[in-house]
Order: sequence, then structure tokens, then C-alpha cells
Amino acid sequence: MDPEALAEYWKVIERLGIIPLVAEIDGKVVGHLDVVFSDELPLGRFLYLDVLTVHKAYRRRGVATALIKEAEGLARERNVDFLLVQPEKYEGPSGLTYRSCGFKKAFDVYQLEIHIGHPRIPSGVQLASIPQVQEPPLRTHVMMCGWGNISKKTWDFGVNPNVEMLSAFSQHMLAICALKNETKYFFHVYQKLFQRTKGSLHLWSPTPLNQKFLQDVFQAAKTVASWLGIKTLTTKTIERYVAVLEKLGFSVRSKAEPYLMKRLR
Repeated sequence: MDPEALAEYWKVIERLGIIPLVAEIDGKVVGHLDVVFSDELPLGRFLYLDVLTVHKAYRRRGVATALIKEAEGLARERNVDFLLVQPEKYEGPSGLTYRSCGFKKAFDVYQLEIHIGHPRIPSGVQLASIPQVQEPPLRTHVMMCGWGNISKKTWDFGVNPNVEMLSAFSQHMLAICALKNETKYFFHVYQKLFQRTKGSLHLWSPTPLNQKFLQDVFQAAKTVASWLGIKTLTTKTIERYVAVLEKLGFSVRSKAEPYLMKRLR
């Protein structure tokens, strides 16, 4: 990393409480694993295993397994319920490594898509930008859309975007609070790189889910997306929310890589 990228990386570490683990052999750093504790709906308390890398010259020597075991030790010390990870490929080296360490499939992830059309903000819905100081609603709202990562990290990505990177690629991102009958919803909309007419949606809803309110909030989210020139919105979700999103007009396009879990108690 160059100094500016490293400084940005450490800001993210501090905001999210990420713990970087490293593996050394003969005084050389040969592997790295970022882990972060979280407590969020609908999962509960867990340790998320994020970026895992091993130098190519030191692979197949137990480095990744040692890092995963160290993370498990931290999780047991903090008395959390389970470890969670989304490997790059379930059937690839990363998925096989985690499964050899006792991880099992927790839930599938689905890629969905919806065409925007010509929406308008529904009556009764008020919109406001989300300030950077806004705490993530991890224990009050479920993340229905955005399961490319855990709620804690997805939220941070939306309210603390890398402005320089967005500017460099002329991308746009909006983080919005939608108020419907004094009930707060939150969503992030951003353009996809090199595909300006496509965008991604992350959305947090209070529970229990209210289908009528969600319909209006999704209509508002589509309208905001249209302001950015987006014509098609994509998102990722887990099985429990697929039926709700299909009623809102989304279509399932494919399966993404699943999440794996190792229960500790």
C-alpha cells in the first residue's frame, strides 16, 4: 500500500474495531487475517473473518489454518456464539480451508435485480441524508439488502465512502434515511463501476417487517437511484428475505457464495 491508502485502511480499522492478525515465519510476515466482532440482527453475537491472505511462497504450510485457529481463540475469549465467514469460493481453496477447520454452510446468498422504470417518491415518505456520525442500527434493523458483507461493514461502506476513489471514477453514492409514519428505514444506493446505468442497493428495515411500508420505501429508493441515472438495481440477500423482495418486484438472477459458520456453543 502507498501511505495514503494505508492511512485510509487504518481509519477503517479504528472505526470498525477490526483486529488484524498476522502470521510470521523466521521473522517474516507471511499471512494476514482481519477479524471483527459484531452483534447484529438477525445473527446475534459473532466474530467475522474478513480478508485472509497468505504469501504465495508460503501456501500449503498451515499458515491459513493457524490464523483461523487464532481467530477462534479470540472468539472464545470474547464468549461469542459463533464464527462467520464468506469464502471467495465455497468449492475453492478458501472454502475448503474453512471447512477443514470445522466450518459448515450457514445460509445461501442470492443475487436479485429490479428494473426501475419511472418512479416517484410516495406520499408520506420523507428523505434525509445519513450523517457520518450516525451509529449503525445493528440491533434495531435487519439488513434486507446488501449481503455482500455483514451489516456492520456494509453500513460503514455507505456512510464513510472513499470519496477520492468515487471521484476518480466519477461514481456516485447516496446514504439515505427514509421516514414513513415515524418509522425509520435506511438505504444506500451507488453506481456500479464502469456500468453507470446499474446500481447496488443496501437497505435496513425495522422488525417486524411491514410490507406496505417497505413498498413505499423501495419506491423511494428506486427514485433516488433514478436521480443518479441508474436504470437497474441489483442487491444480495439471504433466503429468509427472498420472498419479501420478490413481492416488491425483484427477480432472483443467481446464487452468490454462501456464508459458513462454526458454532462455539
